[in-house]
Amino acid sequence: MKHSYVLTRTIALLLALVMLLSFAACGDRTPQPSDDSSSSSDVSDSSSGLPAFINPLPEVDLGAINEPELPTPDLLEKINTAYNQNNDVVGWLNIPNTTIDNEVLHTTDNDYYLRRDITKAYNWYGCYYADYECTFGDRNAMAKDTIIYGHSMDDNPEGLKFSQLKKFLDIDFAKNNPYIYLSTPEDNMAWKVFAVFYTDTNLSYINPHVKGADFLNLVNEAKERSQFNYDVDVNATDKLLTLSTCTYVYGSREDQRFVIMARLVRPGEKIEATVDVEKNPNPKAPQFK
Repeated sequence: MKHSYVLTRTIALLLALVMLLSFAACGDRTPQPSDDSSSSSDVSDSSSGLPAFINPLPEVDLGAINEPELPTPDLLEKINTAYNQNNDVVGWLNIPNTTIDNEVLHTTDNDYYLRRDITKAYNWYGCYYADYECTFGDRNAMAKDTIIYGHSMDDNPEGLKFSQLKKFLDIDFAKNNPYIYLSTPEDNMAWKVFAVFYTDTNLSYINPHVKGADFLNLVNEAKERSQFNYDVDVNATDKLLTLSTCTYVYGSREDQRFVIMARLVRPGEKIEATVDVEKNPNPKAPQFK
């Protein structure tokens, strides 16, 4: 009788453990539904420091899974501090030798942070924010093309926000600053710049889930339009980072953009101090309608 009780008790405990592990494995990845798709989630009072996923995670190619690299304690503290102010924070954007060193926000409304700061108060300069269709997590969960928007009030490379991206129009700066760093709480990621260009809004470069021939066509278009020819290869298995902002090179028209594109540094790829860059003698010009 005693043996039967022990056996029954053991089986019950094992079943409970299996159920607990099942909940733990699913809980962190469950998308949080929004009551109002046009509004942002509330400012967080959570101390967990881990952002909730807005969109379901994309299907992952198991043959292309790469090992995440955990952020440094200092970087993780920056992300967590920002997240505890606002749980729309999904990561941190840093570009060496610029003033761009800030949190990135993400919500279901692409215009929400256009004129709001991290506290959701009105701010003319807004925040750096990701396209609503992007997904975040470690490098395996990131969208095929992560697109981040930010303001540029003029084309002064010493200006505020994404005006600083215009520094990449200087060939010496481009050579000596090959990488952009976009990291999440789960992964510290470096992205290697391969194109810097002006475009009209007719170019379909805003597609976080671009794939196949469309992906390669986009890469080729970016390289053809780039002000410089970068010695950086891009293949179909790579993931991209796209930074998009305003420009006034072609006057006051609203259908012009300045764009920088980079690819995720591959496993085992060495981080170099510089990159070979040459001026593109004939970059493809915007095709305004």
